[in-house]
Amino acid sequence: MTQALPSIVTKVDSLPQMEAMSTPPAEKTPQGLNLEVHVSAETVSGGLKRGTVKPNIPTFGAFELFSDEGTMIGGTDSAPAPLSYLAAGVAFCFLTHLKGYAESQNLAIDSIKVEQKMKFQSRIPGVTAEMGNQMEGHSNGLETHVLITSNEAPAALQKMIDVAHKACMAAQTVVTPVPATTTLYINGQESS
Repeated sequence: MTQALPSIVTKVDSLPQMEAMSTPPAEKTPQGLNLEVHVSAETVSGGLKRGTVKPNIPTFGAFELFSDEGTMIGGTDSAPAPLSYLAAGVAFCFLTHLKGYAESQNLAIDSIKVEQKMKFQSRIPGVTAEMGNQMEGHSNGLETHVLITSNEAPAALQKMIDVAHKACMAAQTVVTPVPATTTLYINGQESS
């Protein structure tokens, strides 16, 4: 029996119309599949945020989800915090690649579980730091523990972990510097 998604996550028909960026389909190249995950996010009330997310792959659906913050920084703790989604996304992506590799190599694995922590530092004057400090955030690391129940050779399982870590785009995004751009639009016009 399929369990209904909680109200903080709902499957929807599509992304809303993007105003500032194009949403091209994924492209197969000799090097691999070039794909994008498109997100439209906005504040809706107080600290609550609503977003719609969809990979640009035809067989992947669109989902509307809500995010909030804990009460310490002005939220109501009504939905996962943005960093919670980021951390869960890395763990889920890693599990996808572990499972895929295990199946492709016909490894006899009874269970795989990932326990992971992402470490951060937040500096918000008057909230998480003394007043007068500059607002900043830092990532201080990613710690992953893979718990496997299997009679396979440890070397085969370690190879699975190594391959999955390299294949996990979410993990690679947080452990490898990636280019990033931010463009400001004011009243529908790109600011120079």
